[in-house]
Amino acid sequence: MTDILADPVLFALLWAVAVLVGVLIGWNLRAAWPEREMARWLERTTQERNTLARLYTQIKHHYELREADLRKMAIELGALREQVSTYESERAFLLTTAQANTVRMEKAEAAVAQWADRLPVLEAEARRLQAENTALQAEHTRLQGQLNAWKTLHMGFSNMHQELRRLEEKAALLEQERHQLRERLILANSEIEQQKRELLRYAEQLRNLTESYSASASDGDTGPTQTPEKSDNLLRIHGISEQHAQRLHEMGVFSFVQISEWEADDVADVARALGISPTKIVQDDWVGQAQMLVAGPQP
Repeated sequence: MTDILADPVLFALLWAVAVLVGVLIGWNLRAAWPEREMARWLERTTQERNTLARLYTQIKHHYELREADLRKMAIELGALREQVSTYESERAFLLTTAQANTVRMEKAEAAVAQWADRLPVLEAEARRLQAENTALQAEHTRLQGQLNAWKTLHMGFSNMHQELRRLEEKAALLEQERHQLRERLILANSEIEQQKRELLRYAEQLRNLTESYSASASDGDTGPTQTPEKSDNLLRIHGISEQHAQRLHEMGVFSFVQISEWEADDVADVARALGISPTKIVQDDWVGQAQMLVAGPQP
């Protein structure tokens, strides 16, 4: 019955047959029944027709809804078929993967069994390595302490090295100064030797002049004679300053005669007393100037 109602053609035919039967029955009843009964019957028939029309409309609406549901279900069925195809492909892939995973699992189980056999050895090795690590940590701590001590020692050694370099530089400077002083000493010694030779030469000249002066004085020379008691102007000798003259007076030297009679030792003593070099007395020729002043006329 549901299939007949679902077919629109059959439903239309049934509806037409029903209308035709109703019209025929109405005609027969109208002829037999009174007008009032016919009117009630027609009214009732109209109501039934309206009810049937509403029922048809509802059935048609349900039919359209069912058609829409059927189309929707067809679309969903296509989608489900595609999903099933996809799932089948995935299932085949998963089966292949499962087989590979099974092989892998077997290999993994074999490896696990192998490692399980090696686990006690590895644990013993781990304990040994841990003990060695503890010993190495202690050794590292000890070496770190030694390294810190060596760093301190190295720092002290660096400071000592810098100090040594500074002392070496200072020693080099002192050696250079010593070398310079040695050269100066050698020059001073050579100069002293030269001055000694000059002093000896001047002493020899002074001795000769003294002897000649003594000989001329014994022969009755008319030149003026001076005595130590007579004070001469010592500033007339070139090289004698007022301070030198004052110091000479304090030493008891007042005349040219006293200066002209100086020997080499006297020159050295006077130079030491005056705080000057004997070379200055020799170079300025104090003895020679005094002898010339003694021998020549006094102004």
